[in-house]
Parts: sequence; C-alpha cells; structure tokens
Amino acid sequence: MGNCSCLHGTHDEKQLNTEKNTGQPEVPLKITIDNFSKAPLENPAPDKFSELDPNPISPVAKLNIDDVIKLQSTIRGYLDRKKVKILKVSDKPTAFSNDLNNNFPSMPSENPQTKEQTRKDLIEIPIDNLPDYSNPAIKSIQTKLGDFVYNSPNPNQIDLIKRGPIMIENGSIYTGEWNSNKERHGKGTNFWKDGSLYEGYWENDKPNGRGRLIHSNGDVYQGEWINDKAHGYGIYIHTDGAKYEGLWENDKQHGKGCETWPDGAKYEGNYIAGQKHGIGKFEWADGSTYEGEFKDNNIQGYGTYVWSDGRKFVGDWKDNKMDGKGLFTWSDGRSYEGEYVDDKKQGYGIFIWPDGRKYEGYWMNGKQEGKGTYITPLGSREGEWKEGRRIKVL
Repeated sequence: MGNCSCLHGTHDEKQLNTEKNTGQPEVPLKITIDNFSKAPLENPAPDKFSELDPNPISPVAKLNIDDVIKLQSTIRGYLDRKKVKILKVSDKPTAFSNDLNNNFPSMPSENPQTKEQTRKDLIEIPIDNLPDYSNPAIKSIQTKLGDFVYNSPNPNQIDLIKRGPIMIENGSIYTGEWNSNKERHGKGTNFWKDGSLYEGYWENDKPNGRGRLIHSNGDVYQGEWINDKAHGYGIYIHTDGAKYEGLWENDKQHGKGCETWPDGAKYEGNYIAGQKHGIGKFEWADGSTYEGEFKDNNIQGYGTYVWSDGRKFVGDWKDNKMDGKGLFTWSDGRSYEGEYVDDKKQGYGIFIWPDGRKYEGYWMNGKQEGKGTYITPLGSREGEWKEGRRIKVL
C-alpha cells in the first residue's frame, strides 16, 4: 500500500481483510453436543469481509483451494453422520428405555402382589421342556466375554437355596440362589424371552452388587447395581464399538467417566444425571479438541477449542457457540481479542494482522460497526464503520 492508502484509500480499500478470503469459518464447525445424536458440525458462514485489501498481507496466509474443498468435504461428512456420538441402548422389553441419557435399561420389574401369588412354590422346568431364549449373537458374546466371575464369599450370604431353571411371572427363566421368601437372592442367571441375559448378584429379587447384562442386540453393561439400576462403577459397550466407562447413579452416567467411539472421538470428564456437565475434554476424529466447561450436554462456560488446522479460541461459550469475551488466533499470526455474540464478533474487539496492522473498535454481526481506529506502522486514524466498511474518517 502507499503511504496514505491505509488511512485515505479508495472505496475498495476501506474494507479491512480479516478473513484472508480462505473460505474457512472463524467459528467452530457448529458443535452439537446435545445427546451427541448429531455430529458436531454444521459449517456456519464465514464473516464476510468482501474482497478485502487489494494488497495481500502475506502469501503464507492463503489457503490452497484444495484444502478448502477437503475441509468442506469433511464437514459434509460430519453432517451426514447421524447418532455417532451417542451410546444407543437396545429396544429392551418393558421398563427398558432406548435413550442412554434418560434411563439406562433396567431389568423388567414384577408386580409384588403378582409375585406373592405365583411364587408359592418354585417349580423347576425339566430340561427337555426348557425354552431356548438365547440367540447366536448372545452366544457369541458370551463366548467372547467368558464366564462371569463371582466374588467369594457371597456378599449377600444368608441361608439360601439353589434352584432352577424356574420360569417366573414375566416369562423369564432364572437359575440360581433364592431366599426364604422365594426371592432371587445371591448368585443367579436370568434369561428374558428376547434373549437378554443377566448374570450376577441379586438381593430381594433385584440385581444388587456386581453383575453383567447382555442385551438381545449385543450391547453389554458390566458393573455395579443397586435395586435393579446401574449404580456405581460400570462399563457399557455398544455393538458398534462405542463405549462408556465410569460412574453411574440411578441408571444414568453420573460423576467421572469416559466415552469413546469407533471413529476415534473421545470425551473424558464429568457427568450429571446422564449429561456431560462440568469440566471435560472432547476430542474429535479429525484432531480438533475442546477442553473446558460443559452444561447439560452443551459446551457452555469457559473453555479452549483447537482446530486441527491450528486455529484456536480461548474464552466464553454459550450453547456450543462463542459468546462473551475471548481470544481467537490463526496459525498465520492473525488474532482477534474481544467480544462475541452467537459465534460472531460483536461488541468491542481488537484485530491484529501478522504485519502489525491493527483495528481497535466496535463490531456487529461479525463486521466492523461504529467507531474504530485503524493503526499501521505509519500512523493511526479514527473512523466510523458500517457493515465492515469505513464510511467516515474522524
């Protein structure tokens, strides 16, 4: 640029180049953390600072168009992928939910009055008359997992009798230990009609203690139970390889835990009532990461997002968007420090170019708006801006 073009330039030079015309969005690829049932990432439009300065700041800052195409292709791939970031639970019979973030699938419950009426006697089923509830998938998983290992001695040890196989009122078949009230109590195995299988400890007719539940579709939970609900430490493995390992409370992820997905994505952090909440770190398959605060399965609070191409934002988030104060940096040396609203620069902020030029002033909807100062090595000049263009020199 000439000595004065930065301050008194033509109409075209009045619009500052902050985006380098790369086609890259400044904001994260629209992260949707809610239930992780939607992949991260719908690409928002970049801040449109038109064709910008006629003299490029640095050739290094330009992004090859092939890289842009690859980035856009990656984003489309994320959008096409559905339910990648959720551990789906099986369509379990009654009392089983198919949403991990609502209720972890529990064993079907029995009506106590019905139980009292039908359990006057424990009648064993002859082997020849025993229905086969298993299926090839369950048998394969059992073989892969091996026998369930019980503690010794029995943690619920009382005067127990061992009987079975016995068909109980919901049609499932139980083999194992019983207490004097004809309740499943102690070590035992329960098969449901759909092929689901629980092996582990029981207390007063409900799973209590350690146990392993294999769903009819092959999903597996192994861990601790309290009164028929996952509670304590446990591991849930989905048939597609997705996995949660950590703490549970009342059938929901609660406390510290770690989720991993077959594509390499990973979340490690805190959960409350089945949702990512508190401090955590999410790593996407492309190498992008977010580390910071979550609220109700959303990125919210203070945190750091780093893109695989080196871009970085450190600051405030709301509903998976940059919102509040923060610092955004590019790998070519550009930076913006200031206020954001709904993923866009809005409020007061300072934009710095690699060659030392600087804009200090106000922004609206991602563009310079209102009073601001443009600074170069040759001096500075205040002006008034509208939709990214200087309309007046002050």
